[in-house]
Parts: sequence; structure tokens; C-alpha cells
Amino acid sequence: MAIIMYLAIFMLIIGGAFLIIFLFAVKNGQFEDLKTPAHKILLDDSVDEPPPKVEIKNTEKKV
Repeated sequence: MAIIMYLAIFMLIIGGAFLIIFLFAVKNGQFEDLKTPAHKILLDDSVDEPPPKVEIKNTEKKV
């Protein structure tokens, strides 16, 4: 029965630590803008540069 009390106290301490970390992240603006990072992948880095040319050489020998 004592182990259950130790585990309950331990879980309350761990839960409190996670709550403190979460509140610290919210206070520092970690969750301010959730949409922009998801849309950055869709934006092109530079529109002015043409794509690089790739040359494919035929290395097969005809007999």
C-alpha cells in the first residue's frame, strides 16, 4: 500500500513539473503563431533563379 502512496506523490510532482514547463512556454510566446510555420513549406525560397539543368548521358553501348 505504501508503494501506491509513493507513486501518487511522484506522479503529482511530475505533473506539476510539466504544468510549470507548459505555463513557462505559454508566457514566452511559444504558441503565439501556429499557422505560419505550416505555410512556410509552401513558399518558394527564390522565384528569380531558374531550376538547374541536369544532363543525362547515355552510357549504353550498341553492338
